[in-house]
Amino acid sequence: MTHEDRPYDWRDAATHLVHKLDRAHGAIEELGSTLDKGDDVSTQHTVRYAHEAVESVARAVKTMREEIPPDAPLDEPDAVGSTLTLGGSGVATIALDVMVNAMVALAATDDNDDTDFLIGACVDAGSAYEVSAAVVKAAPRRDGPAMADLQRAFETEGGIALRKKLIETRPRVREIHDRVRRVA
Repeated sequence: MTHEDRPYDWRDAATHLVHKLDRAHGAIEELGSTLDKGDDVSTQHTVRYAHEAVESVARAVKTMREEIPPDAPLDEPDAVGSTLTLGGSGVATIALDVMVNAMVALAATDDNDDTDFLIGACVDAGSAYEVSAAVVKAAPRRDGPAMADLQRAFETEGGIALRKKLIETRPRVREIHDRVRRVA
């Protein structure tokens, strides 16, 4: 049986995404420690490593989107699960990106307004990441009614509002990041 003959298994792809998300989150935690130490050489390496880890997750999410056959006959729990995995991993990727850029900008800015905004962005991104990554981790292990429960938990008003805020915050975080990096 060739790769093309096998049915697409979103659960395997989700498990792969979980590993990439964990790796990227670990890189961001390492970035926080490195920034606290103030070693410029280590910081530059760790910033690059964190950005590459986040980009790797983004590529994996894009690949998963492209590999799901549009005409694949999925039962309802699998359709919901693959949709939750894509949605959760997309949000988690945005959250990781916001965290990296906000942390780097925080280390380089002296502006109080930027600092307050970036701290809030980090907190929101951390919350959005935790919820979204938990959904991606749980989805491949759920079926039937448990999958519907997971979907309801992910689609709460508060969760939707947090994701919207994160998406709206991302451009300003990038703008501050780019501005302070040019000055530094």
